[in-house]
Amino acid sequence: MIGEGEEEPPACDRNWAELQRDVLMVIFLKIGSMEVLKATGSVCRSWRKVAKEEPDLWRSIDMTNHCYGSDAFLLTDPTRLAIDRSGNRLEEFSVEYFGDADLLQYLCDRTTVLKRLCLISCYQLSDEAIAETAKRQPLLEELQITFGSLSEKVTEIVGKECPQLKSFKFNNTWFNVPPPDPDDEEVSDDDEALGIAKTMHQLCHLQLIGNRLTNEGLKAILDGCPLLETLDIRRCYNVNMDADMRARCARLKTTRFPGDSVDDYEFEADADQEYCSDDEFFPELDYDYDYDYDDDFENYFLDFDDIFDDDDEDDGLGFML
Repeated sequence: MIGEGEEEPPACDRNWAELQRDVLMVIFLKIGSMEVLKATGSVCRSWRKVAKEEPDLWRSIDMTNHCYGSDAFLLTDPTRLAIDRSGNRLEEFSVEYFGDADLLQYLCDRTTVLKRLCLISCYQLSDEAIAETAKRQPLLEELQITFGSLSEKVTEIVGKECPQLKSFKFNNTWFNVPPPDPDDEEVSDDDEALGIAKTMHQLCHLQLIGNRLTNEGLKAILDGCPLLETLDIRRCYNVNMDADMRARCARLKTTRFPGDSVDDYEFEADADQEYCSDDEFFPELDYDYDYDYDDDFENYFLDFDDIFDDDDEDDGLGFML
């Protein structure tokens, strides 16, 4: 407390190591798990101690929106460290690019109270890995799978294994030009929609951007999901929102139709990825990090033996990702 007439000391003279634990908790929760892993260990022992010993800091782990692109596998070990620190209290987990069966198994071995799982561009995942994860997380209420290589049967698998699922986002890539022939089997498919209708009877929120469902699939969802409140079927060009279809959707609180704008959508998928260059597919990939390292790419990443040494003896080395 600064007394009357006293001046606040300059920031450079403050002892940041003396910040109270509850204050550090507030700071760490605001900056997020990625920044906590990157920065806290390089400040001081007390900051690192809080980051290690407070499981509540790791109830939500978000490893998305990073700058690693195709090299995101480098985040696997830091992510496992964060999972370890959660102490079986992890409720929300998000991963982008590097989520695979091994990481999800590691996750399930260390928490059974997961409520929200978000998988972005995790093309290494199989139906079996998703099914096993869903089976081992009985409290799962929200699942997002955006851009993947799963089969049409995955929705039915998820629905059977997640009876408490309230929110499901299953989004694909899309194209500016609608398919020329909606009856073409190559561009229309109701298997995913029918899987949702058959198994997700408690669903309240559904997002299927870029899906190939038709009117029949959408009708099945509306009939099979009586609790549905919000529906997002933008870029689902095989759905014809005629008078009958709009009447069926009228009971919903919020509906986003196939032709509605995707400008507010957080991901870019308006391209044929088969012909994308790495720069186009990973537009955020940038190795110009603000660190005093050599230009050699290898020097941007510290030796993992040092980075993941969770020993308190070294106060100066943090998790420089």
